[in-house]
Amino acid sequence: MIKRSVYLVSAIILMAVIAFGALKFWDKDKLSGSSISAETSSEEALETSVKKMEGLEFAQSVPEDASEATVMAMMHKMTHQKVIASEKWGIIQMDQESISKAKQLLQASDFNFKEELLEIINRWEKGKFDQVDDDHNFIWELQGGSIGRATGILTEQQEQQFIENNFSN
Repeated sequence: MIKRSVYLVSAIILMAVIAFGALKFWDKDKLSGSSISAETSSEEALETSVKKMEGLEFAQSVPEDASEATVMAMMHKMTHQKVIASEKWGIIQMDQESISKAKQLLQASDFNFKEELLEIINRWEKGKFDQVDDDHNFIWELQGGSIGRATGILTEQQEQQFIENNFSN
């Protein structure tokens, strides 16, 4: 009788683990955008990534007492200048002034993700953008993102086109 109970409990636990794993896998696919025809298509995502966008903002308009969510939104919008994504909402130019403003806000804060965000800003301050897509996705995930996962980094020419389309008069 005890042996039969052990087998039954083991079988139930095994089914729960399999179900949990299947849900996690499905959720991961959903977040990565694979359910949206392979993140639309890389050509469409690239086209979207360099076009003129709505929602231009300026780092100077972010208040000195900005919340963690506001600073994360600021940094997220800065990454849009450099990443390939099927959707982008809002932009702030990724320049030394914006980077300095974000760093100043982070240094004066006691945010939950202060260290991680400072690590990102310090890289950007040094001109290191080789993982800006990962930076985007880290912030995007903290914000609960579900559409617009970064799938790569724009080339210098593509970024220049984005800048001309969005920040030039």
